[in-house]
Amino acid sequence: MKQRIFIAFRIKNEEIIEELKEIQTKLKNLNKKAHIIWTKSKAFHITLEFLGEINEVQLSKVKEIVLIIANKYHDFKFWLNNLSGFPSQTQSKIITMHVEGEKRLATSLQEDLVFALKESGLIKEIQPWIAHITLGRNSGEHQMLGYDTISFEKKVFEIKTIEIIRSDSKFGGSKYSILESYDLNGK
Repeated sequence: MKQRIFIAFRIKNEEIIEELKEIQTKLKNLNKKAHIIWTKSKAFHITLEFLGEINEVQLSKVKEIVLIIANKYHDFKFWLNNLSGFPSQTQSKIITMHVEGEKRLATSLQEDLVFALKESGLIKEIQPWIAHITLGRNSGEHQMLGYDTISFEKKVFEIKTIEIIRSDSKFGGSKYSILESYDLNGK
């Protein structure tokens, strides 16, 4: 049976979750006419790689690769950086909070991960990566307001684990299930 899988850092810090929820509330108040499905706070994460539909054999290989990566890297810090939208701030379909990480550790980890996934034939090509947390998805044509006016504290949070997550499409948004969680144990 195939499952829709991605690899991510889950946001577990309650202070960060509350800050992100407050930002969502401010965006909601500024964009009342918009048709936005807001990300639930328990689903906040930073995607490292989306794999799509994979089978059990492929999932086993993903688990092996993620374990190797987790044992190569140690925990590190991220901080909230800036609000943005994709494909652009004026025509946002995806509302995001970009994050920055210390000493390029997150970028190195992500690059090593996708290289190993590509070498194993689990992904076809390597896409540019921008570390971000999805706050919501705009299904309408409403021009989003607030990216430049909403203030927030650029709080720091720690990443200590990497997760393999299954995504099931549900009415009102996706439901995520953690399949595996690995501590970052590297030196």
